[in-house]
Amino acid sequence: MAYANVADSAGILKPDGGIFKGILPKELIIANTSLIWEGKMWSVVMWPLPANHNERLNLMVHESFHRIQNKLALNQRSPTSDHLGSMYGRIYFLLEMEALTAALGKPIDQRGEDLTNALLFREKRHELFPSTFANERTLEMNEGLAEYTGVIIGRQKDSIRQYLFHIVDTLGNRKSFIRASAYVSGPMYGYLLYEKSPGWTLKVDSNSDFPVLISQYYQISLPKDTTGKSIATLEKQYNGDAIIASETIKEKKRLEMADKYIDLFTQKPVLTITLIKMNIGFNPSILFDLGEYGTVYPIAEVRDKWGQVKVSAPGMLMKNWQVITLPVSEGIKQTGQLIEGYGWKLQLNENWQLTKTDALHYQLVNKN
Repeated sequence: MAYANVADSAGILKPDGGIFKGILPKELIIANTSLIWEGKMWSVVMWPLPANHNERLNLMVHESFHRIQNKLALNQRSPTSDHLGSMYGRIYFLLEMEALTAALGKPIDQRGEDLTNALLFREKRHELFPSTFANERTLEMNEGLAEYTGVIIGRQKDSIRQYLFHIVDTLGNRKSFIRASAYVSGPMYGYLLYEKSPGWTLKVDSNSDFPVLISQYYQISLPKDTTGKSIATLEKQYNGDAIIASETIKEKKRLEMADKYIDLFTQKPVLTITLIKMNIGFNPSILFDLGEYGTVYPIAEVRDKWGQVKVSAPGMLMKNWQVITLPVSEGIKQTGQLIEGYGWKLQLNENWQLTKTDALHYQLVNKN
């Protein structure tokens, strides 16, 4: 059941008082997102809304932003920053956010040192992970700007800073940063820019870069020195010892989980599906980077020309947005066009069938 503020062109949503409601077509993926349906771009928010006011406000404005961002020359692109799943990727991201928090707690004209140090931690991450680092900027100009909009609009101004302090204080508890990082860095950088120049958003597009913007508005130089000695000294200023100790423990658990996933998806029976023209819904806060193998989506829903699959734990593996892999280690049950496996249900469209290619591999085949 969907509730909307306007009608659709097909007449599925019927007038009901001051709103419209109706049953959405099965082919639409239900998720917090924006999508084109019946020739119109819609913001979609799942019911029930969050009970917490801040979370509810963020969600609704965030998705409303996605609906209009293409008109603002902010094209939607949402890659994963896989290096933020590693220990050092997480450490230097957390240190960057701690430095931004320190800057936010000071008067505007006294923020230069902390902002410079934040960019230094960021540059260290760039040095360590050159192949995927650019995805952070891309994600920040998409999800980061959307979340910043959710933070800045509709909220009492004197509450924003405390909210930002809170999300950084609890950041270490998050399971995954590889796609959710921008939900924190976007509001942090955005509000620092807002306090310096409230109209900063009028001059950005999808090619903009937060470090460049910070450097311009605060008149600081991008750091060049990322030697081990200088970084180690700076770490202690921003709770580095505690961050490193905590992330070292988490890294041990992450490696154990990675071994389990690699065994599940590479050493045991799997179903591999090539994506043709897919739509996907997933939880960005629980993704797991599996390096060269791809990204694990513990919860997801995918629709494509071959049908639709709903995935729960242990999840699916997706590589390069081109192929998904589903575990078959506990066998397959097929009833007509419905196929069930370990943590997933696949409803095949007509003319598609499941084929076993060898002892460890299944695939989908178009009978036409």
